[in-house]
Amino acid sequence: MSSNSVFHRASCAAALVITAVAGCNNIVGLDQISVSDEASLAGGTGGNIGSTPGSDAGGGALNDGGSDAMAAAGEAGGGPVGDCTTNQQCTDLAAADVTGIAGAPAAMAAAASVCVKAPIPHCVKLLSQDCDALTGDYKNDQAIVLGSLFSTKGTTAPTNLLRQQSAALAIEQINSQGGVPGGSTSADGRPLVLVSCDESTDLIRAATHLVTDLHVPAIVGPNTSQDTLDVSTKVTVPGGTVVMSPTGVASSIASLRDNDLTWLMVPSDVQRAPLMINQISVLEQTLKVTRNKATVKLGVIFRNDALGIGTRTSLNDLVINGKSMTDPVNLNNNVQIDGYDGSDATLQPTVTKYLMFMPDIIVLAGTAEAITKLMVPLEAQWTGVERPSYVLIDSTKVPELLAAVTNNDDLRRRVRGTGITPGPAGMNTPGETYNAFVLDYNQRYPGSSATTSGMGPAHDAAYAIGMALAATRTEPVSGASIAAGLRKLAGGKTVLEATSTNILAAFQKLAAGEKLTTIGTFGNLEWDANGAVLGGTLEMWCIGVPATKPAYASSGLMLDIKTQILSGNYVQCGP
Repeated sequence: MSSNSVFHRASCAAALVITAVAGCNNIVGLDQISVSDEASLAGGTGGNIGSTPGSDAGGGALNDGGSDAMAAAGEAGGGPVGDCTTNQQCTDLAAADVTGIAGAPAAMAAAASVCVKAPIPHCVKLLSQDCDALTGDYKNDQAIVLGSLFSTKGTTAPTNLLRQQSAALAIEQINSQGGVPGGSTSADGRPLVLVSCDESTDLIRAATHLVTDLHVPAIVGPNTSQDTLDVSTKVTVPGGTVVMSPTGVASSIASLRDNDLTWLMVPSDVQRAPLMINQISVLEQTLKVTRNKATVKLGVIFRNDALGIGTRTSLNDLVINGKSMTDPVNLNNNVQIDGYDGSDATLQPTVTKYLMFMPDIIVLAGTAEAITKLMVPLEAQWTGVERPSYVLIDSTKVPELLAAVTNNDDLRRRVRGTGITPGPAGMNTPGETYNAFVLDYNQRYPGSSATTSGMGPAHDAAYAIGMALAATRTEPVSGASIAAGLRKLAGGKTVLEATSTNILAAFQKLAAGEKLTTIGTFGNLEWDANGAVLGGTLEMWCIGVPATKPAYASSGLMLDIKTQILSGNYVQCGP
């Protein structure tokens, strides 16, 4: 039996531990855990986590209820009896496990539990060794538990914590309006609870807790393409859970046999390729003139996973020096292509190779490690007069890059990248959604920036899941029902921006059976049959220096995804 599943009756005596702290509303180390001032002891039909009231359907694979609980159900003879009826009861039962933890808030956090109704009612702790943050009123027996998966530890933590907070913000905004509409037997809205997990230590273990233990019907994340592929094939597709990656770009994700359960929130590497190829060609011609060269050297350095491989293969149509990139005249002469392992502590062998190769243009396809382990040491050790220009992708649009170009205008001017365009720059992308998100995020997290890649799409993903639940409110909550609800966010006559002020209007129309045309932070929330985005605009971004502090900005060059039409011109950001 899983140690995290069924709490024995012997722990009932610990209920007083939790009762003593029931008035606490802020949990140390947990951003927005909600604790009710009164114990939530509502009866039987409202206590289904991850399913509609009265239904035993969950969003994931069935958890082992334990042989003792199964026996209890059999002895009752009148349907499942199990180990619990309310979330408050489960939290009280779990308190005995944490009596040794100093401080009431920490004890409450560790004891937070819910009564999962499938296959029979049993208690499950919300937190685990990988999952350490909660958002929402988990004691409410009408609550629907969702999950997030981001690498919130290690080198990419600064970026992914911002994405996690963006998803949590959407959950808070939905809950502030009463939650998502309930089913036909529920007069009140259903609050959402977000269990936020770190994937960097053990992705499968973290995902298994969400899917198998908690039966979450949907997850925001993961942040990398490879992790999205791995978690889908190994955990979420078999478990029937929707995954919405805010930053995964590998076109192979959309090719999965996933029962409509794995979704992208941003354009794939294939969709981005024309803009990247265009800019490499522009740089080629510019550098040939400014450096008086007949040929230029190109380096392509990619993270050896779905993200990097997808970007590298999307450049197969690139022509440089008048020939294909892989033509013998180019490959291993004027062109070097190298993969790397993102988990390696150092990438100095690759840095050394490129110090000798001395390329004019370098394409970097990775995440934050491409900056810290490749660009930064390469720039520090470079001995040539003519330094390389860099063409990057959205996943390298991270705080580490801004740090690298601070007080280094020469490097800042040599960096450009492809990325999604928030705001009103492209077709069907009014700025209201993005601007509202930035204002809401900055108000919720003062002193933070809302411009890091993936933040808007993470907010959009959580918001879309909430709307999908509203659209299928009379159905048992599951990954399949959420997937069906997502299909109702496009093609409708009513156009609504996915902002906090439109939550109630969106829920009312969706609950009434209408379709919407919903606008996210960068474009329409619309997907093809494989879960790949259809709308939105790509841009070439660069780095400016407003108020003397480096910041990401648009160059003015755009590519409409649907039409593949370029517009505008590349203009270097800042002086």
